[in-house]
Parts: sequence; structure tokens; C-alpha cells
Amino acid sequence: MTSWTDIGQSNAPMVKQLHDYWKSKRGSAALPDRDAIDPSEIKPLLPFILIAEASDPPFRVRYRLIGTRIAAASGMDLTGRYLDELFSTDDGRWQAYYHQAWSERVPVYGMVTVPTVHGDEFRYEFGIFPLSKGGDTVVQFLAIEDFGGREPRLRLVEDEMEPWRPADKPSR
Repeated sequence: MTSWTDIGQSNAPMVKQLHDYWKSKRGSAALPDRDAIDPSEIKPLLPFILIAEASDPPFRVRYRLIGTRIAAASGMDLTGRYLDELFSTDDGRWQAYYHQAWSERVPVYGMVTVPTVHGDEFRYEFGIFPLSKGGDTVVQFLAIEDFGGREPRLRLVEDEMEPWRPADKPSR
């Protein structure tokens, strides 16, 4: 996984579209306020959107909302779950990307390569956009995953699903 803070490095149309929307909502402020975000204005992006909140100390990320296409690709709904409890094999990279957006108060973009359930490699781009709530402190994130029109089932998340399997579903 690689990341950057310059939107010019992104090739993903939905990431660029969300960047433009985020930028339009911040006006002259460093960050847009969460209340300025109107889901009806970004309706085509909603299936690919994540909304997360930051907590500190220690810094943690909890997912508040997961778009339907992201849930379908990962094979699970991450809503209400903490990032650091979900991904034990990513070396804390996702946590680092969110922390960078939180501490530097800038969007973070990147490219991820993950295996599918069929063993193929799959690449997609993401964007993590910090949001305030009545001030200058980052309290939430608006994020997007742009799969480039393809949404395979991803092995990375599916393999780690076991601890989160609902009690009424049998183990593999």
C-alpha cells in the first residue's frame, strides 16, 4: 500500500470527485464541518463511502457507516467496529493513514493491492478526508474506496472475518 497527500497523483474518478466536494464544503476553513456534508449531494458515491470517527487518547478509528459496495467487496459490514480490531495483518497501515489525516488535517490518498478469494491481485484507490464538528479539531472522516468499476470479494478481510462471525452462523 502506498499513500500520498497530493490529489494530482490519484487516477480514481470517484476519489477526485469526493476531493472536489470536500474542498467545496470547507470554504476558507482548513476543514469542512461534518454538518456541511449532505449525502444527497453525493448520492452516486454513497455505496463506496465510509464514515468513521476518531477518538483520542489513544487514537482509534471506529466506523460509523459503510457503503453497500464496500460491504459487498469485503464480505462483511464494518459498521460500529474499530479499525485496529479488524486488520491484524496490515501492519497498522490503515491506522497510520487515518492518523495522518487526523494529525495533519489533510486528505490522504493511496493505492491498495489485496488478494481476492480466487488468489488474484486486486488494486483500488482510496481517499480519507478529515472533518471537524464546530471547530478545527478532526473528529470524523469521510472516506471512499474506488474499485474502478470492479468489486470482487477480497480475501484479506474475508480471511479475518472469523472473530466477527455472528453467533447464529456456523464457523468455516
